[in-house]
Amino acid sequence: LPSAKREYPPLPWTCAGATLINVYFEVRKEVLLDRLPKEFGRTTPAYCRLFIVDTPESPVGTFRDATLALGCRLNMMPAAFAAVALTNSPEVLAAGIFERGFPNTLGKIAFEADRNHAHAIISDEKGPLLEVTLPLLQTIEPSRLAYDHVDAIKTTRIENGVKPELLVTSPDFKIEQAAICKNARIEYPAERLE
Repeated sequence: LPSAKREYPPLPWTCAGATLINVYFEVRKEVLLDRLPKEFGRTTPAYCRLFIVDTPESPVGTFRDATLALGCRLNMMPAAFAAVALTNSPEVLAAGIFERGFPNTLGKIAFEADRNHAHAIISDEKGPLLEVTLPLLQTIEPSRLAYDHVDAIKTTRIENGVKPELLVTSPDFKIEQAAICKNARIEYPAERLE
């Protein structure tokens, strides 16, 4: 945890006009199980969910987030557990660490999206981590999209150490426009795979 708590407006924040890229992909079962807290069960097939949010308007200004979540079930209901998350805003990072458990690191996110395609590059201090391309989007009714809640472990400083706490959240937003893509790609720089 940071040694000091940076100032930020209290959550929840109203963030109008956000754009979200949400990509699901299959992973090996044993890798997923190794990283899930005991409260969660896996789904079949085992999958991860990568979502990237571009927020043009918020109480702390413009920001972007990227989260890799493990697909799972909590009490037999669909869920996702945040394994790692990155933001480009120090205020969002502080609120994430202290209030929700994620995002948990600073980085850079290049983001572009329109009605036809979407593209993002997620980077840390060493350079690009991954690139997401949705080359051909098809508009659909917003009611056809399912969006599961994203849970995380929040760590709190206590007198003689730290205390982990599972936070179960629920999505609180309205989808105004939606599109799907059947040929999305996630690419990793070869030099970062080692």
